[in-house]
Amino acid sequence: MASRGHSVDVMLRFYRLGHEYFTVKLSESITDWIEDPAVALRTFVDLERFGFRYIDRISSLVAAEYVAELDRLQNQARAERADVVRALLAGERVDIARAERVLSHRLTGRQIGFVCWVDDRGVDLEGFARQVGRFLGAGHSLVVADSPLAVWGWASIPGDVRTSPIGMATEFPGERDKVHIAVGSPHPGAAGFRTSHLEALRTRRIIELSGRAAPSITQFSDVALVDAISRDLDAARAFVAAQLGDLARDEAKERSERAALLAVLDAQGSLATAASTLGIHRNTVLQRMRRAEERRGRPATINIAELHAALLVCDVLGASVLRDS
Repeated sequence: MASRGHSVDVMLRFYRLGHEYFTVKLSESITDWIEDPAVALRTFVDLERFGFRYIDRISSLVAAEYVAELDRLQNQARAERADVVRALLAGERVDIARAERVLSHRLTGRQIGFVCWVDDRGVDLEGFARQVGRFLGAGHSLVVADSPLAVWGWASIPGDVRTSPIGMATEFPGERDKVHIAVGSPHPGAAGFRTSHLEALRTRRIIELSGRAAPSITQFSDVALVDAISRDLDAARAFVAAQLGDLARDEAKERSERAALLAVLDAQGSLATAASTLGIHRNTVLQRMRRAEERRGRPATINIAELHAALLVCDVLGASVLRDS
């Protein structure tokens, strides 16, 4: 029954129906066997008591054996699934047809890896991760527990599906404000299964380095440059210090000046666009930009690409790459 996927309730129903059959037959026949009604009643009561005890005992024994067999089957399935996932993540050659059968997951489409984690228990992470997979365009997603507080997931999506994880912020009810989500980029096939997963893990690293307390939804494409620069965190701090000078301090004034300068560079020099983005007056943007240049020790027109990258790293990672005041 366990190996065929039947529930324990279906199995135990056989015993309940058997007991009912026994009771009906006993009540119909006992007076044929025993003429004295008083003796017949006592005998019926004794046999029913025995029947109840038997069903109670055998139900417990059978249920325990069912659970043990189900555990064996599930452990075997989990072990086999874990082995296939490990092989795929290690870049080993695998039998794709067998892997898809074991994982119940298609490996021929584009793969999006994602990671969901929480700070405290109390959230159905696996169920939540399946919601993420459906949002990304997969009717069925593969979800694997990484720890009690984190799960890995993969969505296999058709080539014509376009995903936008940022929309999840408004799509997910309830537990969305308790779960961090890091999403890799879509990549094709079994190799994409590994690549997108690694991107999701690197995105999680960036989120944790940034020190953000509130759960967020972050795509790898939004932090790819920061990830590349911060692989060596000491080197990233040195890069930021070299590009920003005294602007690389973890203080409120420096933060506002960096934000203004980054907004101007993002807007390709447009003060009006930067002011609209920041929600402040154009002149305020210009003043903060000038003070930022003074702290930096050179104009923003020098080494623009490096300056832009350093400001972006500071904006994402914050105190992890800044000097204390």
